[in-house]
Amino acid sequence: MQLPSRLSTSTLGDLLGALHRERTTGLLELCELRTPSGSTVPGRQHRIQLFSGLVTAVETPLRVPRLGEILAREGSAPEPSIQRLAALVAAHRGRRTGEVLVAAGLIPESAVERALQIQLRARLEALFAIEEATICFHTARPLAGSLRQTGPLAPSDFLHGRPRARDRHRRVAGAARGGPSSAPPRGAPSSAPPRAVRLDETRRRAHEVLGLREGATEAEIRRTFRRMAAVLHPDRGAAQPGERAQRTAQFAELSAAYHLLVA
Repeated sequence: MQLPSRLSTSTLGDLLGALHRERTTGLLELCELRTPSGSTVPGRQHRIQLFSGLVTAVETPLRVPRLGEILAREGSAPEPSIQRLAALVAAHRGRRTGEVLVAAGLIPESAVERALQIQLRARLEALFAIEEATICFHTARPLAGSLRQTGPLAPSDFLHGRPRARDRHRRVAGAARGGPSSAPPRGAPSSAPPRAVRLDETRRRAHEVLGLREGATEAEIRRTFRRMAAVLHPDRGAAQPGERAQRTAQFAELSAAYHLLVA
């Protein structure tokens, strides 16, 4: 399998999709490069561990919620447990935070596992904002000591609704065809709205899905998406098959709206 050498020539969604289809096991490394917008930190590295094409661990210096923050937000950890967390971790340096909490009887193991899954999705989500980086993949490389295997994530967590290079090409091609002198495609109805109008309507609908006003900032969009995703994710509280299917559809619509607005 041949992977591109630069992230800007593809997308992270395309990379993960190709690795998933090949059921690849190994380590995907991204090393940020300088961009004109200054959105990257040259030399900053990120690593994604995959097993049989599924994401099992992510290492990134990007800011994501800490385990204690997630447990408190999910209501899994009472305030006294959070207050004792720092002292326990300091006393058991070298052990994982979740292991310390479970061993101390402060948090059920199931709650820690769920919080680690949420944290893993948040780490991966943060990587989709990287504009440019070199790409390196090590097949079947042993799991690095700093990577903690808590997955795997479901394909819907790292593939569905993600920006793809083909979408970028379609936008460019559509813009080239959509000039004032361009004729409508053969067979298209004469009453079809202009491309710009259709795009505006799509973005308006995306704002509605997220419950935001048009003109919301990117920070507002990201913050709202993360809050709604934590509630609507299919893995959260969907006991019946029918309910899970409904939540999956809602989450897919939410993800598509989010990536349309921030892509």
